[in-house]
Amino acid sequence: MIDDIFKVFGEQTGEILFEIIKDCMDDYLYIFDLQNDTFEISQSAVERFNMSKNVLTDAANEVMKVVYEEDRRMLAKHLADICEGGEKVHNLHYRWLDKEGMPVWINCRGIVINDQQGKAEYLVGCLNETGNRKRADNVTGLLGGPEFLAYLRAQKEPITKGFFMHIGIDDFGAINSSRGADYGNYILKSVADCMKECLSDKQRIYHLVADQYVIVDLEASSAEDAVALKEKITDKLHNFIIAENYEAIFSISIGVIDAATFCEGTEECRK
Repeated sequence: MIDDIFKVFGEQTGEILFEIIKDCMDDYLYIFDLQNDTFEISQSAVERFNMSKNVLTDAANEVMKVVYEEDRRMLAKHLADICEGGEKVHNLHYRWLDKEGMPVWINCRGIVINDQQGKAEYLVGCLNETGNRKRADNVTGLLGGPEFLAYLRAQKEPITKGFFMHIGIDDFGAINSSRGADYGNYILKSVADCMKECLSDKQRIYHLVADQYVIVDLEASSAEDAVALKEKITDKLHNFIIAENYEAIFSISIGVIDAATFCEGTEECRK
């Protein structure tokens, strides 16, 4: 198998190989040609950060324009140490500027590749956002808020029907306080499992934060569909509480909104 991989990669140019790898990862892959002062990063970084193109010449200066001002001196010193042979590994936490000029914490990692004379020639690695919200929740087993938004934005046609159903466990903190975090996690997962059992193949559920979930249905054409789902969920949870011998008694709050509201923006939808 490993020989086959090398055979496939060996037939690709460096440019094509760079494209193959960067499209297979969420991080931003980069190559810094230290001797020619050229910097190339995944195209997706251009959409996220305060940069106009993914290939920068005069890189030592151009990259610094993307870096938060307070962090530039630290980065400049580190890069100088790399060029002088004092550093062989790049692993820094600092801030880049997004499209609105706001600082975003990143972890930039890489290794130094020397030329035949032993001088630093390339810095190759990846950059990721350390402040990114996680995409999935291990407690409930559900995908999270970022994946909820990604699913909606991936729709090929404008959203014109369906609904979002927001569900929250009322006073969930009291369960954690009285029974402990482990039991609280059990309730979070059990509520998620109960709701999943009520969904059709065309409905999806995501875990937002703590005790909040959202169900997406982009096919429903009437309010009655949402009401019917709400009744199924409340019945299922009622039966769960009984099966638990009323060890934890809780209620849930449910709000429903037309899915087309998403077209007005995520903030309006949240309201």
